[in-house]
Amino acid sequence: MHSFDLYHLDKQQLARLSKEELFAAYQLLYREVLASREAAAITARLVVAQIAKVEEANQSLELANEELRKLTNLDGLTGIANRRYHEDKLHREWRRCQRTNSSLAAIMIDIDQFKKFNDHYGHVAGDQCLREVATALQKGMRRVSDSLARYGGEEFICLLPDCSAEAAYKVAELFHQRIDQLKIPHATSQVAPILTVSQGVAAMVPSRDSKASELIRQADQALYHAKMLGRNRVVIYDATGPHLEGQYGNDSN
Repeated sequence: MHSFDLYHLDKQQLARLSKEELFAAYQLLYREVLASREAAAITARLVVAQIAKVEEANQSLELANEELRKLTNLDGLTGIANRRYHEDKLHREWRRCQRTNSSLAAIMIDIDQFKKFNDHYGHVAGDQCLREVATALQKGMRRVSDSLARYGGEEFICLLPDCSAEAAYKVAELFHQRIDQLKIPHATSQVAPILTVSQGVAAMVPSRDSKASELIRQADQALYHAKMLGRNRVVIYDATGPHLEGQYGNDSN
């Protein structure tokens, strides 16, 4: 066969090729076309496989990021939301209630004389107590929109969107029932022979001139009044003094 470029044959060169040479040239070109197609198919499969790997890696990364977000929003001891999540939730609900002109309520919950409990039973028992209280409070929540978080130490906070102070008071009473049902002994308590909690309730309709921190301050002030009045009770915030106070005496335990 002549030595020439098969891809650049002119008419004269084609005319000089014998039948056998022309057939051989076409066979060679056909094999190269097949090889090119096979190479293209292999390349396509490699690209598809690589894309699949990238998508799988992205999905794994997204799942890992989601788990990380959950972990950063959870309290490591009790498993419920932490204060960071509470702050984000508070400001989101505050803005939403401001737009809808609806009430946002908060309940501050404090375990009565928890330091004495820790000193008497030990920190391991204290940690278990916190976990049981957190679980009991969660069971006392009735709406998906409500949120519970560990505020710090032995304090918890519950946010209730679209909820009045009176309705939040009823939730606080249900919290008390759940804690009472635990029957956790508290031998060194001056309040009751079992573990009890004090609660402060507040509610506000957010306005442009008010701040979310004011709602928490009011709930905390109500909690302070509950403690000053002897603990183991619920107090609703009122600027003029304790309001709608519910006491749970030792006989209820």
